[in-house]
Amino acid sequence: MKKLLIILLAGVMCFTMAACDNKKPSDGDGTATVERSLDRRKLTPEQYTALNTVGTDALGRYIAEADGYRSGNKYVGIWYSLWLGQHTMQQTAIYDIEKLLQTEEGRAAVESLDDSELSKTGEFHFCSEPLFGYYNMRDEWVVTRHIELLTAAGMDYLCFDTTNAVTYKEVATLVLDTLLKYHEQGFNVPKAMFYTNSDAGNTAKKIYNDFYITDKYDDIWFAPNGSPMIVTITEDNRNASDQRPGQSYKYSVFEDIYERFDVRESQWPQGEIKHENALPWMTWNYPQEIHPELKAMSVSVAQHDPQRCSFSFQHPHSSRGYDHTTKRLNKNFAEGQNFESQWKTVFDYEARGKTVENVLLCGWNEWMAIKQPNGAGFVDVYNEEYGRDVEMSKGACGDNFFYQMTRNIRKYKLTEPKHYTYQKLNINIADSALSQWKGVKAHYRDFAGDALARDGKNAIGEAHAYVDNSNRNDITDVKVVHNAQNLYVYVKVAGEEITEYNGSDKNWMTLLLGTDGEGEKFGDWQFIINRSPSASGKTSIEKSKGGYSWESAGEAEYKVHGNVIVYSIPLSVLGVTADSCHLKIKACDNLQHPEDFNDYYVSGDCAPIGRLSYSYGY
Repeated sequence: MKKLLIILLAGVMCFTMAACDNKKPSDGDGTATVERSLDRRKLTPEQYTALNTVGTDALGRYIAEADGYRSGNKYVGIWYSLWLGQHTMQQTAIYDIEKLLQTEEGRAAVESLDDSELSKTGEFHFCSEPLFGYYNMRDEWVVTRHIELLTAAGMDYLCFDTTNAVTYKEVATLVLDTLLKYHEQGFNVPKAMFYTNSDAGNTAKKIYNDFYITDKYDDIWFAPNGSPMIVTITEDNRNASDQRPGQSYKYSVFEDIYERFDVRESQWPQGEIKHENALPWMTWNYPQEIHPELKAMSVSVAQHDPQRCSFSFQHPHSSRGYDHTTKRLNKNFAEGQNFESQWKTVFDYEARGKTVENVLLCGWNEWMAIKQPNGAGFVDVYNEEYGRDVEMSKGACGDNFFYQMTRNIRKYKLTEPKHYTYQKLNINIADSALSQWKGVKAHYRDFAGDALARDGKNAIGEAHAYVDNSNRNDITDVKVVHNAQNLYVYVKVAGEEITEYNGSDKNWMTLLLGTDGEGEKFGDWQFIINRSPSASGKTSIEKSKGGYSWESAGEAEYKVHGNVIVYSIPLSVLGVTADSCHLKIKACDNLQHPEDFNDYYVSGDCAPIGRLSYSYGY
């Protein structure tokens, strides 16, 4: 979102391993050996989780483990929209361009300059359907999912889009309160900042009065240089923005703003200069420019073509599938060639011995554009191919861009993983005191409170548009350790008790496990544990026959102690040994459609979210 109307435009915990294994252990596939060393990192569980969360997207691209953080300043932010469902006068129906283009009648309505029941001029249209539906940004369930996903991705800050002089106070407050909630739980959530442009002086002043006059959010402002950063227009802007002096509103920021903020210039792609003090949200040039004071660079999923600004013109340069390195358009735009080549600029720049300290991604959740009344089409997004959202969609892009983004953030910020000595413990799963688990080093943390019931409005304000009550057990902690014979897994939930097994559920407190071995898989996992628990304490181990189809592979043991369930799983059934025990682990409860990867973002609870897993024993 840049303009409402074109005419306005004019981890991680100390992992000190027990010295009980001095041999050279095998690699995860059991065929090679690797050197293992004592882990002397002093990491919180949240940090340990961040470095050991892995995953594979639908295209087979893998997000690997990491050892730590690269030296120097490395910040990644993302353009974050607050506007869905907030402009009720310009959003009276749900119009989905991607779906309309699938029929002759719908295409004619979208491309017509006239109003119609299918496509109304002057109103917002979705480019495609988000995975979470045509949601309203006042939906706490959605905002919580956003923060969980962006935290898992390693995002450093959210850049709130207030460039149209609308500050969305209620939505911004919800997002800030959600960030603060999980920051106080110990998670390294993204920080927050605002980007202003139209009526920059008055908008920045309002933002100051609404949010910065108190100290409530001081811990979550993006403030790499000490003061909270804000992007606005000063008298020094020199037409880097698309705004001009002499217009009817206050062009530049008020002087007293400087006392509170680290002020940076608004930079527009068509700006007359490339301002050295700017934080650019997008550029139309390739390779992208570096702005020297912040050492800042934009990386976008897609961008306008300079000659034909509107995305609805469908210029090849504006496609997600356009590869700047080959100057060719890939028909499978869901692979994200444009995004990848934009990231390549960052890595090429650093390969030449230069530094990029701040990468601003465009963007997370814009989703909409107005059908312009003057025949200019849809300026900022159009359909799924000509959109620029990383957030998951129900269409062709799915969750590909989230994993592509996460993989590149890790490449930019993190160091290569190392092999550390295995900790080995003999765990008595019947011990209700759970005292042995206090010494387990592989401790993964998940948000407490992300398993919310949902009763949300949609973007046109219809109540109860999205209802889900599948939240049952809110998983907060997973611990893993092994000995010579067994893998032990500990799963804790919020509250005092895990819900009692009802005797028939196939989705009660299950584990998905993946090894480095070959064979049929469902995603990254070959095994599922606990679909058929018995009252005797025995439970099922099943192996994938291909996808979410399972056959019996053996038995494990489990025990429930209040709000903790513990499992003992024979290593031999998993096909690993005590010295070759690299596993991917995921804890789930009450998924409604566990055969569908999309459901791992939506129903019940799983730790970690989506296609992600916790890596153990790398």
